[in-house]
Amino acid sequence: MNLIGHNQQREFLKEAFWNDRLGQAFIFSGEERLGKKKVAFEFVKMLFCENKEKAPCQKCQSCILVEKATHPDFIFVSPQKREIQIDQVRDLQKSLSLKPVLSEKKVVIINDAHYLNKLAQNCILKTLEEPNNQAIFILISSLSDSLLGTIKSRCETLKFYPLKEEEIKSLLNVSQDILQYSLGRPGVALDFLSNTESFSNFQKYLKITKDFLTGDLLYRLLFIKDFFPKAKEGDSKDTDKKKEECFLLLESMMFHLRRSFYLRVNDQAKESALLKTKKAIELTEQATNLLQSTNVNPRLLFENLILNF
Repeated sequence: MNLIGHNQQREFLKEAFWNDRLGQAFIFSGEERLGKKKVAFEFVKMLFCENKEKAPCQKCQSCILVEKATHPDFIFVSPQKREIQIDQVRDLQKSLSLKPVLSEKKVVIINDAHYLNKLAQNCILKTLEEPNNQAIFILISSLSDSLLGTIKSRCETLKFYPLKEEEIKSLLNVSQDILQYSLGRPGVALDFLSNTESFSNFQKYLKITKDFLTGDLLYRLLFIKDFFPKAKEGDSKDTDKKKEECFLLLESMMFHLRRSFYLRVNDQAKESALLKTKKAIELTEQATNLLQSTNVNPRLLFENLILNF
């Protein structure tokens, strides 16, 4: 899929590249599935491209190697079982201690950087503090608030936002329903387009969460009781399946809450109503973060969430 949108962020990176004003580290921050990783890969291609006047040309050997994440001077780090561990960062440091093979510098992308555990974050911080570090870092995160303040202070943050429906429709032949449900996130639209089962599941959970969000406190507590039956002891498959269902529930909740917020902004709703919806969105994002990065009990997580709505 071709790149969609984020022209302002891409132009900023191009100007920094052409004017030789590149910083050492960037944070690409924004909701999941916006296309942050695609923009990051395009940026890496630009840095390594052999046709500097047309960078990134997408055709040279360097561009092709970056696309496959096999370029010898490109290091791509991603979570393993929802965590980036200290050993992964130490391996990264070993790679950075070696001289670049084809380029003047190495480039590191840490995808879903919010999954860096505390030890790994401190290790990354030490690497960023190296005065002679010959590498450019790109940390991609949908939850950048979970990163250490000292890491963020050493990075230039590029904020990414949801796209307009017209931008997505310009390159993806998707239905109006998919456009509506993707909420400006091209990655979600592409997933729904290619995976009808995923789209059907999401629509099913939309109905569930609409009733959940509009119900009173007693209805919500009873729903949680039914949603979390006692799992069989030692049944890890059952636990993993329930966790995935929790993510679907939170994702569909976010859809309703964001949609409600947008409608209230357009209708110039009372500030108190906007603040209440905004708080619910923030709490749901925090719950998603906890479910992703910790071993929190999902049932307790949801009970705490609804009590604070």
